[in-house]
Amino acid sequence: MRDVTYMSAKDFGEIEKSAKEKMMARNRAASAIEDALARYIKTKTRAKSRKAALEKDAAINSQRFAKLSTYERREDIQEAFGWGIITESERDRLEDLWDERESIKTASVNGVYSDLTTQCLEKARLYVLGLFDEEVADYEDTKRAWDKQLAQFEEEKRQRQEEYKKWKNGWTDASV
Repeated sequence: MRDVTYMSAKDFGEIEKSAKEKMMARNRAASAIEDALARYIKTKTRAKSRKAALEKDAAINSQRFAKLSTYERREDIQEAFGWGIITESERDRLEDLWDERESIKTASVNGVYSDLTTQCLEKARLYVLGLFDEEVADYEDTKRAWDKQLAQFEEEKRQRQEEYKKWKNGWTDASV
């Protein structure tokens, strides 16, 4: 942190301008990297997503899950067991099938694609976001000190104005 006791407003303005330019540049660069990463992933996953969606539909509609077509809810399986329609082992098998089908339904078709290129881009984004941290922290400390000193000057100014008013009113009252 810089000593702001003898710093002029012009000097502080230059420090502030430099820090804000660095923050904006770093944010723009990180944003550009994020856009490049998104475009790269979109390109790589387009064909993969179509294939996965078709496989997902096929899996859900497969003959493996045909026995579940008589049950609308998972609880219906338990009720069928309670009424003695199915055995305990059949209930366990149907519940496992139900859970498997639900996991397939909820599985993301567009899973996060990752390869060495995406890892490099992510590391670059994190590196860029860390740039100028020391300079920005120094600016923020300087700004806090500057604001504190400015508030102190404003308070001294207000006190002097109050003293002047008291003195002026006292002088005016004495001349009457």
